This record gives sequence, C-alpha cells and structure tokens, in this order.
Amino acid sequence: MWCRSQVRVCVVSHRLGGLDGVSIEAAKWVHAFRSLGWTVTRAAGHFVDHEPTDVVVRGMWADLPGMEPPPVDADTIRWLCESHDLIVLDNAGSLWSAPEASQEWQRQALASRVPTIARHHDPAWQGVALRTPTPDTVPLHHPALLHVLINELTRAEFARRWPVLVERDALRIAHNRVDVDELAFGERDATRARLGVGPDDLVLVQPARVEAANKNVPGAVAFARQLARVVGRQVRYWLTDPAQASGAIGEALQEAPGLIRGHVSPQADMYAAADVVLLPSTWEGWGLPVVEGAAAGRLIVAGPYPVLDEIRAAGVEVYDPADVDEVAQLLADDQAHADVVDANRAVVRERFDLAALPGELEQLAQRAAQLMAG
Repeated sequence: MWCRSQVRVCVVSHRLGGLDGVSIEAAKWVHAFRSLGWTVTRAAGHFVDHEPTDVVVRGMWADLPGMEPPPVDADTIRWLCESHDLIVLDNAGSLWSAPEASQEWQRQALASRVPTIARHHDPAWQGVALRTPTPDTVPLHHPALLHVLINELTRAEFARRWPVLVERDALRIAHNRVDVDELAFGERDATRARLGVGPDDLVLVQPARVEAANKNVPGAVAFARQLARVVGRQVRYWLTDPAQASGAIGEALQEAPGLIRGHVSPQADMYAAADVVLLPSTWEGWGLPVVEGAAAGRLIVAGPYPVLDEIRAAGVEVYDPADVDEVAQLLADDQAHADVVDANRAVVRERFDLAALPGELEQLAQRAAQLMAG
C-alpha cells in the first residue's frame, strides 16, 4: 500500500491556507507528504488560498460569521474516503465548531476502511466550546483511528479519558516542527527599514491575534514597558495582527512603547527584524513562535502556559515575563546573548527540525494502516 508513487492522501481541516496555527502546521504536513512522492488532496470547509485539486466540504465551516455550519455533505466525504489511501483529520476531529462533520468523517472512514490519522491541536476541554455538543462525540476517539497529539499534556489527557487508546497503541506524539535553515536567514535591515525601526531600537514581536484573550496582549505590553524602563534604548512593541482592538487589549495597546502593527512575510523576515519574541500566553497547544524564534536566533520571553514546560524540558532556554533584568542584561552582553541563542538553535535543530517530518509521517501512516486493518 505504501508504494511512494501511489499513495493518495486527503488532508482535512475546517479551514486551510490561512495564517492560523492549524493552517500553518497542515501546510507542513502537505509538503512533507508530497516530498515522499505521495499525492495530496486538501479538503476543507473554507480555503484562504487555492490549489486546483482543493475540495470544499460543506458542513465544516459556517457560511457567515456567528452562524452554524450548513448540513454536512456526506456524499463528498464518502467519495474522498473511498478515493484515498490515507485520511488526515487535522483538528477536524477535535473542535466543537462542526461536530456533525467530524462524526461523518469518522463514519465514512470506518465504512471504507481507509487508514485515518486524527491530529488533535485543540481539544474542546482546553478552550472555549463553540457549540453545545452531543456528549462524548468530539474530539474523535475511536480506537481504529491513530490519534496524534502535539504535546505530552494532551496525550496524557486522552489516555486518562479513553484507556482503550493506550491498549490499542493508538496514541502518538508528533511535535510541531520548524524549518531551522529557512528561519535563520531573514532580512533584518530591509525589514526594519520597512517598519520604520531605527538601527538601535529594540524590537519585541508578539505574533498573535488581537481577539485571542489567551495571548495576553496586556501582559506583553507590560513586559515591553518594564524593559523600556531598564534599558538605555528605544523599545518598540510589535503586534503582528493589525485588526482593531477594544476593551482591555485596546487600552493596553495605547500604552505600548513604540507600537508597531501588522504582518510581515516571510516569517524569517519577521523574526530577523525582532530582538525578542514575546508569547506571555495563558494557554497554547504548543506555542510555535517559541520554537520558531529559537530557530531564528532570538531571545524568547514566554509563559506561563503549561505546555511551555515541555519545550523547556527539551533544552530551549525560555525567559519568564518576570525576568526583565536578566533579559536586559543579555541584550547588553553580546557574548552571553550569542551563547543563549546558539544553544537554543542547536536544540531546535536536533529536536524539532522540519527536515525529519517526512520520515515521521511515513511511520504514522504505517501505524494508521495497521490500526484500521484490525
């Protein structure tokens, strides 16, 4: 079945092609599958970008914001399951936003006996339920599916809730990976010039959505203000989401030193233009900017979200938002600064480099096939 020239993979998510974390991670899996010589079809309720072979699946995304998704297109789901050798439900079996669609994917996958990987980024108990679900439906947890978790905390929660998944060896961890070589060579001077940043300014970037309360924008602004009081240089706080902010977040942004707003592409240029990456979140499924920033050679200030402990345990040096003086000292000491960022980059290359993803996915696909075969 796993002849490299013949495997047909369908990667499924609620939305694909955007700048959200799930879309970014799904794109890495798509590229890795294709690097194996496998054919990939993307299926989603909504696409931000476009590929000729994309399939829109009704029922996975609301037609208008705030509305429930339309009825599920079971015929399209059935056709996709029957015409592919591997289904990857990338958070499409995890969220409460379209539970009927998740259940239909599982029904059709089991009926067609197609090996299926359910990668879970955001189980509903770790966030805010978007709908009132039928009890014990989503996230999917059938033992004939291979359930891939992005952190140890979530794996332990799945094992505790559904021991049969442990008994069937149906749980795996696959950490989010980053392209170390690409992130290490962004354009610093040109990007800072575009942003209107002076050559001696300290830039603190927070890659985050304005409306996401867990990102703790007020906490990031507070750190920037504290750092500005102890360094002898202009501090610039940069929030990558340009959307309008209100309430406590809007008030905090009014107090941000040297405020910068807006996305910069590619990501390597964003990190190259910055000096510090800020992610003082209360919750993250992984916290991709922490690992990306480490790969890019930037100091990282993050936490207190619980999964950060796993990144630290891997060997990445991450400073707490309370460590203002220590961060200021590192920014003033070139050798100490270089020692930290060089060590961090080496850890990311060893533990989280994107180059290892194709081999990892091939192993996951083989296990998914074994599970579905019974």
